[in-house]
Amino acid sequence: MRRILLATLILVACNKVETPVRDAATEPMALDATPAPGDAPVSLAVDFAVEGCPDFDSQALTCTGQAPLTLRFVPLSTTTVTKYLWSFGDATSLDSEVAPSHVYTTPGTYTVQIVATGVGGGVVTKSHVGFVVAQANGAGLSCSSDQQCAAGLFCLCGAGTSCIGGPSQGMCASSCQTGSCADGLICAGLLTATPPSGTAAPWQAPLCLPTCSQDADCAAGLRCRTVPPGPGSSAWVRVCFADVPADVGGSCIDTGGHLRNDLCASGLCVGLGAKGECSMNCQLTSCPQGSICAAMGDGRRLCLRPCTGGFNCDQDPLLTCVVPGPGDLGFSLVSPTTATSAASYCAPKPCVSDDPCLPTGTCLGQSSGGHCAPRTD
Repeated sequence: MRRILLATLILVACNKVETPVRDAATEPMALDATPAPGDAPVSLAVDFAVEGCPDFDSQALTCTGQAPLTLRFVPLSTTTVTKYLWSFGDATSLDSEVAPSHVYTTPGTYTVQIVATGVGGGVVTKSHVGFVVAQANGAGLSCSSDQQCAAGLFCLCGAGTSCIGGPSQGMCASSCQTGSCADGLICAGLLTATPPSGTAAPWQAPLCLPTCSQDADCAAGLRCRTVPPGPGSSAWVRVCFADVPADVGGSCIDTGGHLRNDLCASGLCVGLGAKGECSMNCQLTSCPQGSICAAMGDGRRLCLRPCTGGFNCDQDPLLTCVVPGPGDLGFSLVSPTTATSAASYCAPKPCVSDDPCLPTGTCLGQSSGGHCAPRTD
């Protein structure tokens, strides 16, 4: 965040001249003003600067940002101050730190005031009415409570909410049980599998989420995902959401080593590789955008993800990007018909011995075109 100095007007009592506006980032301002010999003592005057403001208006003297908004206030005075007392306008306790940081957790407009006591006991006060404007957050932006979200939205996976998988921090969203969403949002159906607890997490529901075409369209902590549609639609949608549940091709094993369907946006975790692979049964439904239907050597038809656009599956020691080929876990392409056999897809590593699969796997079907699989011992 850039550092911005509040445009201050500090009046010096002896001559009533205005001090020039200064930027604390480039021209630090001394807090003590020592009078030259023969001058009258400098009386106490005080103002303050603000640091960490996302958007500062020097004309209106307002600092604007999304809630929760964290700011640091820095005092400016004409002479020595022995005590400061700050009021942040949001019903929190007064603060006696010299340069305090404060978090505005709830949207609103707030007046900031500083009370300073000089060495001689004199007390001066400076207030800026409506100085801080903490704005409500729109869909897809972070939050910790419902109060931080704009009208019609709630804080998904906010503080005090039990979310298994899904967003690791709160994000503003709305429900779309009827399938309708506001402009710029689209209904995503994220209830794809029941977790082991049998209880769905709050994110496992039809939700209105921001549409996107790339990660840069999404707020910090989110990325552009391909997820199942909500009610009233059959085509998968591109929305801003957390990394979990994973896309087709992503891993889906939990910390206990169990394959988990609910860790996949597709709702199916198959036993490919050491960490499992999110997929779909494309005998029953079409594959989502960005994946392809493949007939596996063991008889299954699974959606596989091509190794394009920066995606690879090398984080799993038993998977790699391979072209279609025969074998027990080899595959041939089923659809789309425009796919070429020269393209590579995330699938089990081919092998003729255990060497490529060690130490986590073994080579199965070596005589007929082997492929790496997890060790069972």
